[in-house]
Amino acid sequence: MSIYDVDMLGYSRHEKAVERIRHFCEGKRTLAAFSGGKDSQCCYHLCEEAGIDFSAQYSVTRFEPPELLDFIREHYPKVTFRRAYSRSLIDEIEYRGVPTRWARWCCDAKHKKTDGFDVSVIGIRWGESASRRDTWRMTGFKPDKTFYVCPIIEWTDEDVWEYLGDLPHCPLYDEGYKRIGCVMCPLVPQKMAQEAVRWPKTAAMLRKGADAYVSRLRNQGFLTKRGCQVPDWCLSENAELEHWNRWVFTGQTAKPIDLVSDSESDLCLFAGTGFDEADGFDENEAELGYL
Repeated sequence: MSIYDVDMLGYSRHEKAVERIRHFCEGKRTLAAFSGGKDSQCCYHLCEEAGIDFSAQYSVTRFEPPELLDFIREHYPKVTFRRAYSRSLIDEIEYRGVPTRWARWCCDAKHKKTDGFDVSVIGIRWGESASRRDTWRMTGFKPDKTFYVCPIIEWTDEDVWEYLGDLPHCPLYDEGYKRIGCVMCPLVPQKMAQEAVRWPKTAAMLRKGADAYVSRLRNQGFLTKRGCQVPDWCLSENAELEHWNRWVFTGQTAKPIDLVSDSESDLCLFAGTGFDEADGFDENEAELGYL
């Protein structure tokens, strides 16, 4: 059934999505959370159809595939880039460790509340996962008290692609990626090694941070701040490499390899976002919307 087919009440799913945005966002300070993925694209164009005033933002975490950033800059120039970090990535990982399924500090930074808005339009869909069906509703409040509306909550993948039609989309979809977002995301462990090879500059940055983290723990006698012993990777002759390979090859039997070179040119770049890894933390920038 097409998103343009009407139901028994005379409304199509497309019309319902537009009306939801108009009803909850008209006259409000509206933020369209933009990821560059197909779902956020839908919400962006539905906001345009609804005729509301809105701002669209992409949160830069330093884990982005360059193809995604290029796509946003080329096709959505009105989207602003928001810096979702306050220290260099190497320093961040040295302090927190590499992100894991249970310690997703990168996600926390990316979805941190942006002040100055009354409502956020989010491209969450029930069809993405069982947990999203269980935890998200068409409207509600996030833990940070942000009011949200998910106008395409009941749409399927097919609905999304039907709506986008001939509109350009991120080329990673054409390479078989079902979802696009962060490089080497620990929520998709089976692809981490593959993506480390695909995006060596990002992998190099993550490896440098991971090595700094191991070095810090070594100086602490391989004890956490709470006095707990770290996992047994610290017993390896090369603790840095063992720690890295265990993270990259989580749950896999592939032979561990050192995926990163020592070249400084491998540091990942953020060209076009207005930010780079050399950015220091400036408390005044919080007021300018960069943090």
